[in-house]
Amino acid sequence: MLLELRDARTSVQDRTWLCHVYPLYLHDLSEFDGGYYQLDERGLWQPDHLPSWLAGDQDLPLLILVDGRRVGFALVARSPSAWIAPGCDHRMSEFFVLARERRRGVGARAALAVFAAHPGRWEVSELARNERAIRFWRRVVGEQTGGRYEETADAEEVRQIFRVRGPIGAVRRAR
Repeated sequence: MLLELRDARTSVQDRTWLCHVYPLYLHDLSEFDGGYYQLDERGLWQPDHLPSWLAGDQDLPLLILVDGRRVGFALVARSPSAWIAPGCDHRMSEFFVLARERRRGVGARAALAVFAAHPGRWEVSELARNERAIRFWRRVVGEQTGGRYEETADAEEVRQIFRVRGPIGAVRRAR
């Protein structure tokens, strides 16, 4: 299984695919979000944050592909985004894998690939009511960090903060 991450802004087909699939993610998320996302009278999810993900170049709307097939996405906020906790470089803001691809290791492999491609201090958060997501991210972040991460929780969300080191050849040595 060949896994690939691709910036959704690089082609019209990728943008269109993300725009069509994003509502599936919001549908899944709406079970846990306390009513933040609502369908309007036209049957469209509101608020719609996707246009801002596709407009700029600060954040990363990444598609997840397996053997050339689009199977999900990861929306990664990068500092100095207002959506990132102070002191963090990256935030996994949204993450989705199509239902038929779940429980095959695709999500974990994709998340680890995103982390590896973007060293620095990371933040991942899950809605407190989404127990499946909490279990998934604890497992993936634990694998990424060898169990060395900070976790906080409140009534709204569970959050993991951790550091991803760059490739060994990229480490700068002090002189």
